[in-house]
Amino acid sequence: MSMYYWKVSLVCQSPVFVGSGEKFKKSEYIYDKRAGKVHFLDESGWIRFLGRHGIMDNFSNALLANPVHLNLFGYLSHQDRLGREYGSIGNIIHAMKQEGAILRTEPYLGNRDNVPGDIAGFVLDAMGNPYIPGSSLKGAFRTAILAHHILRNRGAYRQDWENIKRAAGNQRRMGSAMDALERKAAISPDKNGKTNMVNSYFRGLTVSDAKLINGGLCVVPKTDLGLHTSRTHEVSLFRETLQGDSTLEFTLGIDDDKSAMGHFGIHDFHDFTDILKEFVNFQYEILKKPFEPYAQEELHDIKNAKNADLVLGGGAGYISKTLVYALAPNKEDAVYVVRKLMENIFKRGHHEGDKEISPHALKLAEVDGVNYLMGLCYLEGEEALCLDR
Repeated sequence: MSMYYWKVSLVCQSPVFVGSGEKFKKSEYIYDKRAGKVHFLDESGWIRFLGRHGIMDNFSNALLANPVHLNLFGYLSHQDRLGREYGSIGNIIHAMKQEGAILRTEPYLGNRDNVPGDIAGFVLDAMGNPYIPGSSLKGAFRTAILAHHILRNRGAYRQDWENIKRAAGNQRRMGSAMDALERKAAISPDKNGKTNMVNSYFRGLTVSDAKLINGGLCVVPKTDLGLHTSRTHEVSLFRETLQGDSTLEFTLGIDDDKSAMGHFGIHDFHDFTDILKEFVNFQYEILKKPFEPYAQEELHDIKNAKNADLVLGGGAGYISKTLVYALAPNKEDAVYVVRKLMENIFKRGHHEGDKEISPHALKLAEVDGVNYLMGLCYLEGEEALCLDR
């Protein structure tokens, strides 16, 4: 067995979102419409700032009176005490930065008249820098590799498909059936026919955290594009995302033995990226027929494999995270199973009419007036070393 390692650059072609689970309310950031910027507060620094200027009680009362919609930009603009000391709101924000009341500032790239609501935060390291956890990357790689394997071996998983189809509409049963499928596809059975994670083929794939080398975060609004319409529907959801052209670096390890990644035909970085591109193109083919008449520009970057090796992160769409479409014998059966699942999870999502595709909306992000598919990335690898074992 041989373990090969590559230093890999990941370049974001569109906004990429990997959520921290944190949400920032309007009272936790300042949206400066004129400057097109969002200033996130440092909680302890903000409290010190309020106390230092004698407006702690005033702010507490304002927050209690309007806990959901309190607009900090407007609040600060109307504080006479701050106005007398600093003059303009711009000077107040500058002073807050100097006094440690602002943690970070990011550009807002949506329509400036579309005032943000709650903002979903991006994952940050201990130093406050954005990064992509290796587990998130490996999860995306794993889905692509399993989809490739299943597409080439559908006959071996015919019974698994029947189990999933029978479970359609029951979230718990379908989850169990999908888990069983993934274990079967990802784990080599022992001599007794049992599957144990220690025998997983994916033990031969190691992925480090991806560190930001160039670029940074921004705030963008989520938009949806439904079928049979050329107009997007703005959704009241805003995210911190990596900006397009941001570059991150991580280390990828591949064990090419047949008991590891060699089982899937992966022996080097070229094999690995070919499989990732295949999954991106597979997604494009699913999306093309129903959406291309209304979303030619949005689908452009995913159309050509060299322009996207990976669809990564939150908001990238259900198809990027599922094996159902790869496993189904035809698209109609796949749509039926996914529709039943969507109906169960999203009671008011109007999925009962899904016939051409399910889910029935493209998940987009608006950047400077242009809508992009979320999470498009490409990879470039430089081989570092080989460790024989």
